[in-house]
Amino acid sequence: MNLDIKILSKGDSVMNVMPFGASIAIAVKKKNGKVEIVLLDRNDENIPEITATWTISEGEGEIGVSSSDNDVKITTF
Repeated sequence: MNLDIKILSKGDSVMNVMPFGASIAIAVKKKNGKVEIVLLDRNDENIPEITATWTISEGEGEIGVSSSDNDVKITTF
C-alpha cells in the first residue's frame, strides 16, 4: 500500500517523523516559524488519519486546549 499524506502548505517542511505510542508523529515546520506535531493513528480500515495536532509557538508558558465540543482550557507552567 502506498500512502500520500498531504499535510504541507507551500513553504512548510518536515522536520521529523517518529513513533509516539501507538501513533506516528510528524513534526512540521510552518512557513511562519511555528512547529506543528501531527499525530496519525490507523482507523478501522487500517488507513492513517489525523487524530490530533499540537502547535508549538512563542508564548509565556501557556497551553491552550480545544476539543470537538469547543471547550477551551488554559494552563500555565
